[in-house]
Amino acid sequence: MARHRDPVTAEVRIAVLRRDAGCVAPRLGAAYHECAGPLTLDHVKDQPRMGQRAPSDIAHLVTICRYHHIDTPWATSHRPELREYLRSVEGAHDDPDEPNP
Repeated sequence: MARHRDPVTAEVRIAVLRRDAGCVAPRLGAAYHECAGPLTLDHVKDQPRMGQRAPSDIAHLVTICRYHHIDTPWATSHRPELREYLRSVEGAHDDPDEPNP
């Protein structure tokens, strides 16, 4: 298993799981009955960039069940919706150099 330079800490994991209260996919259009498997955390970049992982912080992580994250391409194909969700709950924005309003 590869180790990341920016691992998700236990505190961040707990905060994201509490904030999302389950898989966010059904709230973004997926069917509830499709959720399956354990909950995972998915890193969501502010902007699409190849080869770079999003930071392991609350503003870039969402809770997704294994089915929507790993077993199907749902999370990858719904990046814009996941970014909008994070903006709505965390005030994340596209330009990291621009201060939040």
